[in-house]
Amino acid sequence: MEQLISAFKDSFDTWGYIILFFYCMGSGYVGIFAAGILATFGHMDIVLSILIATLGNFTGSSLFVVLLRYQRKDFTKYLTKHRRKIALMHIWLKKYGAILIFINKYIYGIKFLVPMAIGVSRYDLKHFLFLNFLACTIWAASLGLIAFYASKIIVTLFDAYGQHSYIVVVCIFLVVMLLFWWLSKIAKPKTLPQDSAQTSS
Repeated sequence: MEQLISAFKDSFDTWGYIILFFYCMGSGYVGIFAAGILATFGHMDIVLSILIATLGNFTGSSLFVVLLRYQRKDFTKYLTKHRRKIALMHIWLKKYGAILIFINKYIYGIKFLVPMAIGVSRYDLKHFLFLNFLACTIWAASLGLIAFYASKIIVTLFDAYGQHSYIVVVCIFLVVMLLFWWLSKIAKPKTLPQDSAQTSS
């Protein structure tokens, strides 16, 4: 039995990080949160998780921009469908500059629109890759550490108030509800201003 548990742990230690990498190539919110929680209980390393989440998110978003830059014809249908939103992203890029590259990591509604707009524009690719790496690092570190330390607080509550377990259950329930509420807020597609989109088109 101990050998089975050990084999499972070794397998998880390997595949857990691989899954995290590929998951973070997309949105990655749940992946980095899960890694932070698992790191609290010693199942994953928080520093390694943040590094892998950073590399995964950087690879996914950068590859998306490069493909759009050099294989634009393969995305014609997709670009036509979102042309107004892409035009609005161009306006926002001119207005907010590099800040938008950092902010878009946290907002589902424009998470893929900003790289899309950069990919079809003349935005300097090397400059984007540099800023994108910094943005991915901050994104992974902030979300991973939030999950890690929030989980530690819960564990501390268990240790301190074990005899009053109902208090801990209520606290965990509130934290989980708050987390799901926050994730639903950032994952909800934002409505883009119609007047700005129409003007840009």
